[in-house]
Amino acid sequence: MTALLGTLTVGFLLYQWLPVFTLGLLSFSGPTGGTTFPMNGVSLHWYRELIEASIMNDFKPPFGRSVLLAAACSVVTCVLAVASAQAMRGRFRGHNLFFYLLLLGIMAPGLLVGFGVAIMGRLLGIEPAWNTTAFFVQVSWTLPFGFLVMLAIFNRFDSRLEEAALTLGANRITTFRRITLPIVLPGVIGAALFGFTLSYDEFPRTMFTSGADMTLPLAVMAQLDRELTPELYAIGTATTLLSLVAILACTLILVSLRRTARPGS
Repeated sequence: MTALLGTLTVGFLLYQWLPVFTLGLLSFSGPTGGTTFPMNGVSLHWYRELIEASIMNDFKPPFGRSVLLAAACSVVTCVLAVASAQAMRGRFRGHNLFFYLLLLGIMAPGLLVGFGVAIMGRLLGIEPAWNTTAFFVQVSWTLPFGFLVMLAIFNRFDSRLEEAALTLGANRITTFRRITLPIVLPGVIGAALFGFTLSYDEFPRTMFTSGADMTLPLAVMAQLDRELTPELYAIGTATTLLSLVAILACTLILVSLRRTARPGS
């Protein structure tokens, strides 16, 4: 049984990651290489072409918008996720309704959400834009993930630490800043990472709400509709590596925080 589960797990991981590895491998094909196998040589030709060609100029503005949008979603997701999870620690009227309303962003289909917001914006006279309507839609998508992360962190939180601080005369703001936040900080970083990565590559919810200024996923899809070139493989590989670097950096920060939080360190 264990061997079967291990085989299924390996098969699932291969199914999930093999396309990414294939894209990265083809991005290193030679100057005469195409978009499929077999590869004609190995080189950095398409990365040099990506930097020198006009296609890079086309992708610079969408890339900047995607990074700014993802950073803004990350910050807002952190703040709202911490506040929502903190509120869920208590019991209040509408407790369960509040919980399920927060999870609607996960359950609702992305295309329908984006299309509905676009129609609502048109009825209200709001022009779709990447920094307004697209931002609102993406926060509704990233917030539930950050909320679930923080909810799991707070479920394991020892509230007696806060009670001790309050008993010793600290107010609630000081208690949260000096006691609660340092303990749940790894979860906050995880929620921020969820917010950034989910927003950065979000396509269906952004398609109807970004207006004329496209984000990077929309720009890549528009280029795919025109022509499939190895430069797109290079773009995909480069952005994937950037995401992995961000994840690694957050992991190192978490490890550093845990080490400094140990007694005697």
